[in-house]
Amino acid sequence: MPRAPFQVLVVAFRRTGEQVEFALLRREDMDVWQAVAGGGEVGETPQQAAAREASEELGLTQAVSLYPLQTTASIPARFFVDRDSWPTGTYVIPEYSFAVDLTGVEIKISEEHTAVQWLDYHTARDVLRFDSNRTALGELHERLHANDLPQPVE
Repeated sequence: MPRAPFQVLVVAFRRTGEQVEFALLRREDMDVWQAVAGGGEVGETPQQAAAREASEELGLTQAVSLYPLQTTASIPARFFVDRDSWPTGTYVIPEYSFAVDLTGVEIKISEEHTAVQWLDYHTARDVLRFDSNRTALGELHERLHANDLPQPVE
């Protein structure tokens, strides 16, 4: 299916007793650590794309709650092969961020990644390659600390 001109980012977390850990994936093609990320497909909403990407990249076999975050970013369209199919004048595309609670959920990473690691907030922040990932992680960390997750989206 053709790629839509937007990107999604999904920060996975789990609670381990009093602590919270965040899942970072090492990309196979770029050898960098990041959260779940991918492009929307034509006809998908950002929420649908985030649920699909999380399921594909984390090998989820059960439904999980997806929480919209306020963090958005812009990514230059030149980084995407599909940009020629997008409307003329598309120079940047939006990246929408979400969180997913994987407490008690088994994951199996896709072939797009070579490893997964569960890290505390400070270590995860230091390991992430992209600013948009650090911003979304920071928002999620603050929300979890304040017990202020938004309502999950369907």
